[in-house]
Amino acid sequence: MKKLILFLLFTLYSFAVTPYSLENLKEVNLKVLNKKNEISEKLEKRLNEDIKVKLEKAGIKTKTEKYSNFLVKIKINKIKDINFVRTSIMISEDVIPLRDKDVEALAITYKKDDSFEAENLEKDIYESIVDYLLEDFLEQYKDEN
Repeated sequence: MKKLILFLLFTLYSFAVTPYSLENLKEVNLKVLNKKNEISEKLEKRLNEDIKVKLEKAGIKTKTEKYSNFLVKIKINKIKDINFVRTSIMISEDVIPLRDKDVEALAITYKKDDSFEAENLEKDIYESIVDYLLEDFLEQYKDEN
């Protein structure tokens, strides 16, 4: 009996969804945040182009007049000879809270992070964002739409 309960709990948590919903997401403004020039212009351009192609292939337009931003954030901390990198993708949107219909607020409606020690800095950053974070985002998007 204990094994059955453990199996059911394990199965339930294996298919748990994120606390974010991507239902009815149709268009976003894509922005790679690189104000401190943490990455090269070449990598920034490559990330922009590849993310744009994948989003549009999934049916998400990448230019909108609405305030829905698909943000890619990269933070690099160098400790001695080690590059510790934190990457994240998030969607920020204007929302109207149920508690007050007259208020419009900015909310993060999706966020996923990755942290790692980089050996090949630009290659590892690209793989983290495009091959891991973006793929998880697109998989959830396809499941919900």
